[in-house]
Amino acid sequence: MAGVDLRHVLLDLLPSSDMTERCRELRIHHHLEKIILDLWAINAVIRDATIRAGTQPDVEMWMADAGAAIADVQNLLDRILEWPGRAAAPSNPLLRSCLGIRVAFRLSILQELKEMGRRSKELVRRGSALDLRKEAMDAMDPCDEDYSHVLGEEVVGRDKDRDNIIEILQQKQSSSNGEPFVIVIRDRWSWMGKTTVARMIYHHPWVRQHFHHRIWVDVSMDLYSDPVSIGREFARCITGESCDHLRSHQAMWLLVNERLGQRRYLLILNDVYHDVGEEGLLKGKWDELKHKLLHVGGMGSTVIITTKSASIFSRSLDTYGCRDYLLAGLSEEVWIKLVMREALIGSEQDNTRSINFLLQFAEQQYETLEGSPLVAKTLGSTFRNTEVRRWQQVADALSSYSDVTGHPHFELMSLQILSTKPARLQLYRSLCNLRRSHYFKKDYMHMMIAEDLMPQQSFDAEKMYRLVPQLELEFETLGSDYYLTTRMGQDSIRIPEQCCHLCLLVGDASIFPTALSSVGGIKRLRTLILQTDEELVEEGKKCQIREIPAAMFRNLVHLRILYLSHCRIQQLPHTIGKLVCLRYLNLSYTEIQALPKHLSRLQNLKILKLVHCEEFRKLPESIHKLKKLLILKLAYCQKLRMLPESIIALTNLQELDIEGCQWFVKLPEGLDSMKKLTMLNVDKCVSLTRLPHGIGQLTDLQNLSVYVTADSLASVTLELQSLVNLKKLRLRKLDGLSSREDARAFKLKDKRFLKRLALSWEWWDTEVALATNAALLLHEQVLEDLQPTLALINLEIVSYMGKKLPSWMTRKQGYLKHLREIKLVNLRKCERLPPLGQLLGLETIEISGMDSISAVDDAFYGDGRTFESLRSLIFSEMPMLERWVKPKGEGDMFPRLRRLMLIQCPKFKELHVRLPSQWRLTLSVWLNNDKLLSSEFVGWQKLEGVRWLEISGCEELRCLPPGLKHLEHLRRLEIVRCNNLTSLPDWLAQLNSLENLILRDCAMLRCLPPGLKHLERLRRLEIIRCNSLISLPDWLAQLTILDLSEGHRIPLRLIVRDCALLA
Repeated sequence: MAGVDLRHVLLDLLPSSDMTERCRELRIHHHLEKIILDLWAINAVIRDATIRAGTQPDVEMWMADAGAAIADVQNLLDRILEWPGRAAAPSNPLLRSCLGIRVAFRLSILQELKEMGRRSKELVRRGSALDLRKEAMDAMDPCDEDYSHVLGEEVVGRDKDRDNIIEILQQKQSSSNGEPFVIVIRDRWSWMGKTTVARMIYHHPWVRQHFHHRIWVDVSMDLYSDPVSIGREFARCITGESCDHLRSHQAMWLLVNERLGQRRYLLILNDVYHDVGEEGLLKGKWDELKHKLLHVGGMGSTVIITTKSASIFSRSLDTYGCRDYLLAGLSEEVWIKLVMREALIGSEQDNTRSINFLLQFAEQQYETLEGSPLVAKTLGSTFRNTEVRRWQQVADALSSYSDVTGHPHFELMSLQILSTKPARLQLYRSLCNLRRSHYFKKDYMHMMIAEDLMPQQSFDAEKMYRLVPQLELEFETLGSDYYLTTRMGQDSIRIPEQCCHLCLLVGDASIFPTALSSVGGIKRLRTLILQTDEELVEEGKKCQIREIPAAMFRNLVHLRILYLSHCRIQQLPHTIGKLVCLRYLNLSYTEIQALPKHLSRLQNLKILKLVHCEEFRKLPESIHKLKKLLILKLAYCQKLRMLPESIIALTNLQELDIEGCQWFVKLPEGLDSMKKLTMLNVDKCVSLTRLPHGIGQLTDLQNLSVYVTADSLASVTLELQSLVNLKKLRLRKLDGLSSREDARAFKLKDKRFLKRLALSWEWWDTEVALATNAALLLHEQVLEDLQPTLALINLEIVSYMGKKLPSWMTRKQGYLKHLREIKLVNLRKCERLPPLGQLLGLETIEISGMDSISAVDDAFYGDGRTFESLRSLIFSEMPMLERWVKPKGEGDMFPRLRRLMLIQCPKFKELHVRLPSQWRLTLSVWLNNDKLLSSEFVGWQKLEGVRWLEISGCEELRCLPPGLKHLEHLRRLEIVRCNNLTSLPDWLAQLNSLENLILRDCAMLRCLPPGLKHLERLRRLEIIRCNSLISLPDWLAQLTILDLSEGHRIPLRLIVRDCALLA
């Protein structure tokens, strides 16, 4: 895993314009170049070392030393980049101390470079002595001109593809109409070598001669989220200068046009990712970039794209002037040759029998592995690093994998060839354990923003987050001392000295590991995450850590990410000021009361989170010194009343979140000076009666919540008209609108960037106000004239009291055709459900408090649609709902539904729609659902596809309904807070697929049925806070289940906690 950070150093940090400028100012460029060659030599062998380290102690020791060296190089480069440079030096010649500081800093850097040069040379020597396999393609910068020789020697089976693409380019040049020509290189399956083929084009002699500029950009995900960053990199390559200072897109492209003139360019956008649900947005992003490219460079300029999501991406762009090139797998002959080469490199093996064995195995595997070069290398390296006498065992193990891409060697090798950004995103994703810790999503995104791995705008970061799983790499455990996830206990834990990224899983520990604060302890950490068990988080509990040792922060001076959420810390030690590299600090859900004054020394801090800190009272006056702060989260700090006036000096702040601060009374005047503010969240700040004047001047604002009172209506209307870039808007207290003209004045239909809209009334006022037909009509007219832009993807309507929904929600052609999520809450007088089946992209529906609805019927389906994209459906507080009828049309309904929730639907008794058999379809039944949980309910047969069933807070439930026996695919049954449930039925044994049974907070549950012993697949039984349970049956301790993957029986996992009457 250290190899990923090494490539980040070599390909991202060292070539950056900022690094070049700092090295020039400090006059250390030549000294730095001396270690770069050795770093490339280490990079050439680190892939082989990573694979061999698990079985060879001497290689493991080399990897540990290499990891420590890489961490030290990265920390040094960070120091150089963070040095303010001459531009920040005072102009007063009397201040001679600045010169002395610069000289001292330079001497310190030179001394460290000298030591690192010695260490890197020693690592190269030791690597050679260990006979580490050198990957020639990893031994130099791929954009170096000499790389063409490496490609010629190392790449097999791709000459024809190279020549085909060159021929296409040559033909296009003779007929160019001046528009940039685009080729999309894609494959039918992943890991076919698209990037390698693109490198071959980049270094081809004809390309070198024909194009004046060749520009390579590892896009990863930026075309989707931020085409401007591609333009900035394009400009940097053309001008040879950093263009980060060019905030105006127009200025950037004017500079490119001036420098480029009529010279031809070849632009390669490598490794572009695409979200399946965003084809329309992708077209817009591509059109934006293509429009700029059209106006620069000479005739015959060309763009080549390699893409991960092949078929969908290329199909999206085919209609926009792109030529599609499908990259097939290697031929059988070439693929087998590559397997043999990788397996026998450096081997003295000339045993004909062994070679024939390997040939035969490769021939058997070819057809199922699609000719992937990376898979061929994986298979070859696996045999190369295994003694010949064990080759048969290796072959059997590889054959047992349903997909060889799940093999650990493949994961390691594929991680090494990914572009650095997606590789680092994946490693952090695994470190944060996102597959299991779902509550961690937002925190992960903010960490990645702080590390410049995701766009600074949260909207764009969310889009990129959806793309990360497309990397198709999943690590159950990282298995690395460099990125380490380990569980804390009361005993000390081992943390290797080369560890840079550490996630501590908190159990019952009450103190930090001593290794973090002891003299000579861990000093290289860049990431420290204290992750509380998700079960405790869901129950609103915290871990027991109450104090941070002052010595810990003296040690961890390289920390960039510090996550301390959900613990009982009340204060930070003064040594927090030592963490000058810190970019991300999360103290959410702690008992912190105030921040120390030393926090203002954290000049690199970008994100500060204090969400749900219920004892937190105020920010320090010195908060304005955190000049780089981008995101400040203070949501649900119940005792927070004001912000310091000095906060308006945070001119780089983009997000300010004080949602749910119920005693917050006033925002500071002068907020309009924070020109970069994109999100101002004041939802549920019930004591905040108005926003400060000048909000309309924050033209970059994308997220805003506004109270529309009669007194503020004129100013709110005026301010909203200026905010043309809004993406998320919440209009509250719409009772303040007294006419249709008031609604039209908001001009929501013209806000073309608006993606999320929430409209809410105060229902306790409108019940009285709507006593007359005239008032009711006005209410309906207002909503009609609040018609939003058709680009909307999320709509929420709360406490609307009209009987009819507006035409823009009910028209047959589906006006809101891009809508993904809709919430209709407390529409108590509404007489019909809207025809949501017309909205083909809809993924989430929540309908709550519609008192007049008695049936889900054709009005909901709309022309017999099937809700083909719907994943989550919630019906809540529907007191009259009785029936869910089958639509008139044909086709399977809800084919992608993953979750159905029924909350407080006491009369619901008939279900006539068969739900799909999804691998994880969850049915949640909450609160009063009397008919559903009785023998009267008709429709359990329609729910046979349910895999998870959650019954929560159903006080009327005394025994489980017999209809549950129809849930033959049920794998998980969770019963929570059903206080009148006294026992479970013996027929539970008929649920043959049941694997997990969770019983929590069932106060009257007294015993378990004997039938449980017959559940052959039951893996986990969890009983928590069932205080009437007197004893557990003796047979429970001996219960075992058949593990199909291992082929033998294993003990049941039994968890019993906080049951008062159990010993």
